[in-house]
Parts: sequence; structure tokens; C-alpha cells
Amino acid sequence: MAVHTTEASGKKSGWSPLGIFDRGKSMMHRAKVRTFEYAFTEALALLAHSSEKNYVHLAKAFRLKAKDETTRMVAEWVEKYLAPGAPGSVFLKRVLTSIDPNVRKNYIAGFIASLVFHDMTIEHKLPNGRLAPSPACLVISPTMRCNLKCVGCYAGNYTKKDDMPREVFERVLGEARDLGTRFFIIVGGEPLMYPGLIDVCRKFSDCVFQVYTSGHLLTPEIAREIVRAGNIAPQVSIEGFKEETEMRRGVGGFDRAIRAMDMLHEARALFAFSATVTRLNIDAVTSDEFIDLMIEKGCHYGWYFSYCPVGRNPDVNLMPTPAQRNQLRMAVNRIRDTKPILVGDFWNDGALSEGCLSGGRRYLHINSKGDVEPCVFVHFATDNIHNTSLKEALASDFFTAYRKASPFGTNLLRPCPIIDRPQVLRGLVKKFGARPTHEGAETIVTDLADEMDKYAAGLREVYDPVWAEEYRWSAVLHCNDKYITAR
Repeated sequence: MAVHTTEASGKKSGWSPLGIFDRGKSMMHRAKVRTFEYAFTEALALLAHSSEKNYVHLAKAFRLKAKDETTRMVAEWVEKYLAPGAPGSVFLKRVLTSIDPNVRKNYIAGFIASLVFHDMTIEHKLPNGRLAPSPACLVISPTMRCNLKCVGCYAGNYTKKDDMPREVFERVLGEARDLGTRFFIIVGGEPLMYPGLIDVCRKFSDCVFQVYTSGHLLTPEIAREIVRAGNIAPQVSIEGFKEETEMRRGVGGFDRAIRAMDMLHEARALFAFSATVTRLNIDAVTSDEFIDLMIEKGCHYGWYFSYCPVGRNPDVNLMPTPAQRNQLRMAVNRIRDTKPILVGDFWNDGALSEGCLSGGRRYLHINSKGDVEPCVFVHFATDNIHNTSLKEALASDFFTAYRKASPFGTNLLRPCPIIDRPQVLRGLVKKFGARPTHEGAETIVTDLADEMDKYAAGLREVYDPVWAEEYRWSAVLHCNDKYITAR
């Protein structure tokens, strides 16, 4: 574990023998990651002009980097995924032939290194002895302004009055980068309403950015600017086909999202779809027809988010039922096995990530007011970036306890402290006096507490047998036998 000592007075830090040694270890790790990124980028450039049968050499690069059980399992999956006849070879060909070389050079290797090879053992020591982690990812909302009023928007009740000042935005990105974080997710609000967003991303050229957008404000010129920057991958929100999307995002929402995808594809950008799964649209967004449409429109990957009853007019009736959560799990596995597109599911993929990522364990969220939240859906905070550093916020009692409690249980298919194990969130908020970050945020731990407990009980009934029967591999992946038996 690398520990970096920082003096509160602003004097030079890390001059003790231990500090110098640990700083050296951190520098060596960063050098290894950069070497991997360079080699990986060169390999992609060669593969772009090569036969698909040579894609197996990419799997060899993963095996060479794999030094522990987790990365070895990842390498084995990559090798299987890229085998001749598997959907991965078609997927990789799509990526290599449809994106601009500038994006291939500046985004892909950094993204993979940040997610797969980020060193989670690095911790930074504060003068008071507290430890701050090095999150793999930071989610930040520089603006909450938006031109839409989507039904059930998780951010719908935040104030739309003020944007995060650019100097604060850049300071936070810089502090995160100093901690070892180089993967940033920009949400809102509508990020494209924030002045100079692409310029900020371009300024942090050694980092990668995913920007979640409705696509409504995208133009051909903005799409070209994104590609010229090279380190940005837009994620276009869509809720299924025309009926499902317009039900949530208003008239014209589907057509504008599809038009945005067309512009990004024409500009040769790397981009994804993002779908919020509800009780009403799950059949549509998991259908082969929908996935085929996303592939046709040029999406290289996609994200599924299960609806959480937070934000604007929270409605538990929009939540996928426990049975539908399992339906989504099976659909994601089917898509990965049969379609040339990668998809992720932030709830059902808990078995891969060893549970919830929040609280700074792997990621956190900072809203436009500067409130430092454990998760983009957990609207409670004890610290604000305007009067504390990111490092201090990560080392706070609230965040430290959050990480210590993770993964909140041994069944990693039920990872979420909001809806899967709601007693966890209620307990942490109460114990540390975390304040709601917008009007009505407390509803999830007050008015909706009984509903969340009922939902969690139903999910346990569905998922405990599934976990016991199908997920013994997770114990191997995380080198921990406690995941063999669900609790």
C-alpha cells in the first residue's frame, strides 16, 4: 500500500524516508500504467489494419499485465470474448474501424487502464492520520441546468440556479488527478449546457471523460470538437423506442437522441447508449431489436441503470420489480454472449465489482453546489468542496464508514445501500448527520423507508438462490471465500 503524507500548511510534502519511498512506488505504478497505455494504443493501431484472426494478440497483452487473480480472470474473459466466431471479434472490428485514430489514442487505453488496472491499494495519509483512497472514477455535475424535465429524473430536485465555477471544476479535477484518478464522468443536468466543457476536458488531456447527455444540444461541430479532443466519449440517454423514450423524455426525445447518435457516428466518435430501466420499459430496452438498433446507430457500448426513487417526484412504481431485475441480469448476459456490443449493469454487475462502488471505494459524486456525495443517487453529504479538499472529504467520518461497511453483504447481486440494503443508508445518514443536498432528498430514508424494506425483502427472495447456484466464481474473482454463501 502506497501512503502519501501531505502537510496541512501547504509546505512541501513527503520528505520523510517513508514518504519518499511511497511516493516512488506510486510513480513507478503510474509509469507502468503509462507503458501499458502506450503499448495498448500501438497494438490497436496495428490491429486496425489487421485480420480479425490476429485479435487474440490483444488478449495476450492482458495476460502479460495480469498479476493477480482478478486481472487474470479478466484476461481469460478477454481471450474467450475475442476468440474466432465470438461476438468480441466483431465488436473489436467495429471499434477499430469506426472511430477516429485520435480517440483510439487518447481515450481507449486510458479508459481500460483506469477501470481494470487502477491500483485500489494506494491510500493518501493526511496530517491527522486519516487515510483517503484513490478512487478509480469521479462523477461530477458542473451544472444542474437542463432543457428537459424527464419523469423521475434523479437530479430533478437539485437547484438549477448556479453552475460550478470553472476554477472550482478544474481544481477538483486536478485534486482527483493528484490522488491517482484519471477517469471522470460528467453528468448533470445537461453537461453540454456548461460553457467550455470540451475545453476543460482538453486541458486534462491525460484523463478520460464520459459525458452523459440527452443529445438534444449536440451539433455536427460539437461532435467534431469531441473527436478532436480525443479523450471524450458521449453517453446518449435513450429509454427504448419512440414510445418509451417520449413517455419519459417528452415529445421528440427519441428522434433527437437518434439524430445525436448519427452525428457522433459520422464524426467517428466513440460513444454509448444509456438507458434507465423501469417497470414500464424493461422489455423494450433489453430486446434484440433495441440492441440491434443501437449497434446500427454506431453505439460501441451501453449502460443500464435501474430506476431509483430519488430526485423529481420519486415513484416506487417505476422501479423494476425483483423479478424484472433478474430479467435484466439474464438479458445483459445474453447480450454480452451474442451481440457485438459491450453492456454494463450497475446493479447486477456487483458480482464483478465486489459490490457497490460508492463512498470513494471506487467512485463518488460532486454536485454543482460542491456537495460531496457517496453516489450520484445518494443525495446526502457532510462536506462541500468549497470549504474542504477532495482528499479531506474522502477521509471524512461519513465516507470512511461508508467504505468500511462495503460491500454491505455477501450476496453481491444485492449491492445497493439505497434499495437493496436500505437499512445501511439509513444508519449511515443518521449516525453521521449527513444532510440532504436538495429539498426532499431525505424522503428515501423517511417516507419511503417501508417501501424500500419491502423491495429489499423481495429482491433477497429472488436473488439469494441465484447467487448460491450461479456465482461461486465471484469468490475466486475477489479472493474471498465469504462470497460462496449468500447472506
